[in-house]
Amino acid sequence: MKVMTALNSDKIREYVLENYAKPARQMKQARFSVRCGTVEKELGMSNRIAHVCTALRTPKFLDPNGLRLVDVSGPPSGTSTTVVYTYEFVDAERSPRQGLNPSAAIIPVFRKIAQLEGILKDVYRDLGGAENAIRMERDSYSR
Repeated sequence: MKVMTALNSDKIREYVLENYAKPARQMKQARFSVRCGTVEKELGMSNRIAHVCTALRTPKFLDPNGLRLVDVSGPPSGTSTTVVYTYEFVDAERSPRQGLNPSAAIIPVFRKIAQLEGILKDVYRDLGGAENAIRMERDSYSR
């Protein structure tokens, strides 16, 4: 695989398109996955994982290539060498040019996170507030 020197987001997206998306499409796969750490390594990059992760989840990568992001695995930060993006090809009838939002697959995840908002509100109230709970927890470790 080709190693690039001056890297920007467009070159990262181009690399993944040529080395992952196009071969998967040619093999008639419905889905394919990309591990961000592998891409970083293949491109000869170091400490640029946030750049890779960001470049591969934007509409600028998804829309023109007829892709939909269907799964993201890895740590909650979403920025790690272990992050794996799984894409599926959008068929011609539902192409991005006809109004499909390829990023829509991640919206249900945000809804679930929003439902968790305030879930510990009562627990923290009983402990005298979040700051107090954290202070008590830290104090218990220093003993």
